[in-house]
Amino acid sequence: MAAGLSLGQTRWASLWARLPSLPWAHCGGWTCAAALLLAAAAALNWAEASRAADPRARRSAPAGTPAKSPPPQANLRVREGTEIVDQLGYFQISGDRVVFFTADGQRRFAGLENLQLERIARVVADTPQPLQWGVTGTITEYRGANFLLVRRAILKSGLLSPAGNF
Repeated sequence: MAAGLSLGQTRWASLWARLPSLPWAHCGGWTCAAALLLAAAAALNWAEASRAADPRARRSAPAGTPAKSPPPQANLRVREGTEIVDQLGYFQISGDRVVFFTADGQRRFAGLENLQLERIARVVADTPQPLQWGVTGTITEYRGANFLLVRRAILKSGLLSPAGNF
């Protein structure tokens, strides 16, 4: 072993010493340049794809061009902590979620699981036709989507039962 070199350093030194004998060593500069260009192109492509997939990323428009309006779904988002009181609408079960749709059809909120929502889900699952509800609760926001924490739900139309007022 060479004086003052560790085993790992010795291996690198011996590899480096054999480098000129490799067939591609004579064009090493071009190989490195090509590899760097490919890596840079891949990095730019990845950055552009992730920027396009991120709805929050917006580019500023060049001067003199009209600004694009945000997508319609962004206008319908409600701020975190907004209270809704006696909002008319109906619930639907979608997969394993219970979703509240406003009566005007403008908004929908996935329900946050709690005892109120569990009771609502039971009634909705047992009734084939949509039922109109008056809902009071708090809107939350997570990853650009709104959710509804139901505090009270009153069955306004449909089959009335003792469980109709939660």
